Amino acid sequence: MPGNVGIESRAFGFLFISIAIAVLSGTIINEFLAAHHIPIYYQLLSWILIFVFVLGIAFTKMKNLFRSIRNRMKNSIRWPLHAKIINGLSWAAPFLVIPIFHPIAHYLILLGIGAGNISTYFLIKHYSNYNNKEQFIVGILAIIMIPVLFLVNVLLAPVIVHQHVLTLSRIFVAISYGIGGIYASNEK
Repeated sequence: MPGNVGIESRAFGFLFISIAIAVLSGTIINEFLAAHHIPIYYQLLSWILIFVFVLGIAFTKMKNLFRSIRNRMKNSIRWPLHAKIINGLSWAAPFLVIPIFHPIAHYLILLGIGAGNISTYFLIKHYSNYNNKEQFIVGILAIIMIPVLFLVNVLLAPVIVHQHVLTLSRIFVAISYGIGGIYASNEK
């Protein structure tokens, strides 16, 4: 993997930018559907279709993308069990508790993206000796966005509804992935 650092970084940069586009597009379309009182299952279907469409284009346009993802996944399969558990919980735990703590779902989304990316960064760096800074950037930005979202939520509580705070958290996720993707695309 270290011999292909530029190719790997650009591939993941393209992937992260594609994720940012998918999240932003999904958020905009979801807001439109919600404003027109379209049932939630159609909103969920729209998210799935947008991700399939955007990531499908990404994978067909960037041949190295699939190979790069496969290389990183192959390396992570060799991690010890405790590392896999830590990484899995970092990604999944915040999302799994959303049904219990639904009123703070917007913070949990950012926490899941942040903790998952930071965990993956450190574990890949430790076990695979690869410094994928773009993943760290995405994670740190998502974590930094939590207090920003909290301030917006508190300061604008009289004029903003819960749905708009959730929308803003998704926009912050898109921004985090977009910035990480741009960084990776420009890394030599």
